[in-house]
Amino acid sequence: MAKKPLAVVIGAGPGLGIALIRRFAQGGPGGGMAVGFMARRASSVAEYQKALDAEGLETKGFVADAGDPLAVSRVLADLRKTHGDAEALVYNAAIIEPSRFVTPSGISEAQYSTAPGWKARGEPVDFDYVMDTFRTNVAGAHHAAREVAPAMIARSRGSIILTGGVLAFGPWIEWGVTSLGKAALRSLGHSLYKELSPHGVQVSTVAIHGTMAKGTPYDHDRVADAYWHVHLRPKTEWDPDFHFKPHADDGADPDAR
Repeated sequence: MAKKPLAVVIGAGPGLGIALIRRFAQGGPGGGMAVGFMARRASSVAEYQKALDAEGLETKGFVADAGDPLAVSRVLADLRKTHGDAEALVYNAAIIEPSRFVTPSGISEAQYSTAPGWKARGEPVDFDYVMDTFRTNVAGAHHAAREVAPAMIARSRGSIILTGGVLAFGPWIEWGVTSLGKAALRSLGHSLYKELSPHGVQVSTVAIHGTMAKGTPYDHDRVADAYWHVHLRPKTEWDPDFHFKPHADDGADPDAR
């Protein structure tokens, strides 16, 4: 049996993360992919692996922090030995927490739609916090792209897909640091698009314009399906931004006063 092409998902979680792993492993009429995935907690990796194994999907989970370049490189080297070079990289890692830069948070918790809420940080963030979040939200994506891009360039094919959001286009009052990261991630994606498109490698940032919640237009499975179709796009349809926006008025700041 021919070896399946490899997809790598960095940033596996119980919502979009596992939906992305499942979607790329399921694939389409032409078959699915082998998926290597990374999450920070061993308990989470074990939980996701058990569920995916029960579905008969070809996946392999690893414990690795997206903001730790040595850990990510070790996992990618392991996957390269067993599955070859990645055909698709999905960078879905981020530190997500309501926070402001110089004034205290105006809310105790952010809660939208039917999604679980996020407890606000409270006090304004400091220098170290901004740098720590940047490592995961942006620098980790750069490192992962550097790891997979050479083989993609050599083959003249491959996809690098970044999880963005509406915050990249305008910060929300209670999400200053996350907005900063998503804007920088989008800029990174645009730069990589310009660098790699001439070499046959697609780079796109998926801008999600709403809060993901089960049973809504922003259901995790629906969003993950969009990533799969981005990966399959012919070169004539490549674009550095892909907007997941079921409704024209989606994306307004719900916490604005």
